[in-house]
Amino acid sequence: MRSRRAWIALLCSAVTSLAAPSGCAGRALQVDFEAERRATSAYVVGPGDVLEVRAWKNEALSHRVTVRPDGFITVPLVGDVMAAGRTAMTIAEEIENQAARYYHEKPLVSVEVAELHSYRIYVMGEVSRPGEFTPRAQITVLQALALAGGFTRFADPDEVVIVRRDVRGERRIPFAFDEVVEKGNLRGDLPLQTNDTVVVP
Repeated sequence: MRSRRAWIALLCSAVTSLAAPSGCAGRALQVDFEAERRATSAYVVGPGDVLEVRAWKNEALSHRVTVRPDGFITVPLVGDVMAAGRTAMTIAEEIENQAARYYHEKPLVSVEVAELHSYRIYVMGEVSRPGEFTPRAQITVLQALALAGGFTRFADPDEVVIVRRDVRGERRIPFAFDEVVEKGNLRGDLPLQTNDTVVVP
């Protein structure tokens, strides 16, 4: 059986590019939780996701479409539109702008994510069922821990970190379990982006 110190060393080695001098402890980190929450408030579309495109009073543009492996969707009259890596709102704006070339008035378009297939998160370390998870809706840290079966008896709940890699770079975001659960400070229970990893030492 590994000691707690050995587990912490092992988990830190998985994120060496992000490691801090004090180890895996995240409470010393200064994190703008509101900025992180805003960054994840809108889901980023990926290949395999199914989108519902609706155009006001325009049946030709309205349809359901799957994002192809190359990241594009095909819209009638408009052609290929890049969807992967964008939010539903920015995809709708792109369709509107491209469709404006074919209409006297710019159409009003909305896009909704009908089915999630590219969304995946990872939970590793001292949980009952570590691994990759593919929920059908965006989830928070607490929900991810529940999917992974909760903590083992060796876990240190207040040292949990989220390893995130996105357009802002790579970073560790602390998750203080007691602060969220016992004190009700829910701002720390962040929605997870696709490919986030929750590390439980």
